[in-house]
Amino acid sequence: MLKGAVAARYAQALFDVARDTNTITETENELRGVLQTVKDSRELQQVLYNPQVPVDLKKEVIKEVFGAHVSKKTLNFLCVILDRRREVYLKDIVAHYIALADETRNVIQAEVTSAVELPTAHKEDLMSILSRMTGKEIRISYHVDPEIVGGLVVRLGDRIIDASIKRQLERLRDSIRETKVG
Repeated sequence: MLKGAVAARYAQALFDVARDTNTITETENELRGVLQTVKDSRELQQVLYNPQVPVDLKKEVIKEVFGAHVSKKTLNFLCVILDRRREVYLKDIVAHYIALADETRNVIQAEVTSAVELPTAHKEDLMSILSRMTGKEIRISYHVDPEIVGGLVVRLGDRIIDASIKRQLERLRDSIRETKVG
């Protein structure tokens, strides 16, 4: 709970500044780049996420690595996160920021899990159906999980539509267990 609340508060603060300066998309791209760089660099992770490394050293490293690649606003935001010892929330802050940016663009993220890779025609149909259902532009990421046996599991924001065969079999099993004979 605390993790989400902290990330949401920081993301909202940065989003408000980006909206006021009309730099929502640029800030989003910078944050994605920062997150990807941190993810790709084990050394950078060891510096940023180690509580024994002094904040001033962390800030120097951040300025050295990102200073030429991000705006002053984003760099200052990263320094504030470090000053307040919130660097462990960076991934969640970025995720919340992206969600806020998508909301202003009338875009919603969806995750679709299927037992096998879906054909392109089915993906297009699914995108159209979800777009009509929500009234928003849909960005879908697809995953394959043979464990669901067949059907689809769609995560749309905080809603889950589980139309998998695995789930249907679980419901059938539960129904059989509850049935009393004689």
